[in-house]
Amino acid sequence: MKAELRYLGKGLKFEGTAESKQIVRQDDAKNVPDPIGASPMELVLQAAAGCTAMDVVSILNKQRRTITDFRVSVDSERREEHPRIFTKIHLHFQLTSPDATEAELEKAIKLSQEKYCSVAGMLRPTVQMSHDWQLLRL
Repeated sequence: MKAELRYLGKGLKFEGTAESKQIVRQDDAKNVPDPIGASPMELVLQAAAGCTAMDVVSILNKQRRTITDFRVSVDSERREEHPRIFTKIHLHFQLTSPDATEAELEKAIKLSQEKYCSVAGMLRPTVQMSHDWQLLRL
């Protein structure tokens, strides 16, 4: 896999692409006027949520479960000294489904977090990862 990041020449604003050809904009939103994207650390959290969300939805789809709504909220803590790495990441999964069971949701999350999610696999050695979930009916 390859990626490229290009400086846009306006403060700390960048535009990245990878093999998918999708454009992702990054900046330091706290320190630039007119922010255009997320910070790199925000993107790490979004990547953790996206990776596991794709796994969980894929597993539930294979079980032919109806997904009315699915969300992953992320809460994190970072250390104060540099590099300001994440020390804790908590994922809250919220599934709305008329036919999925709690056991199915819990198993799908566990499989994602412990086996399939590459982002969680990279973070787990240095970050305290935790999660909880909620199943809602229509």
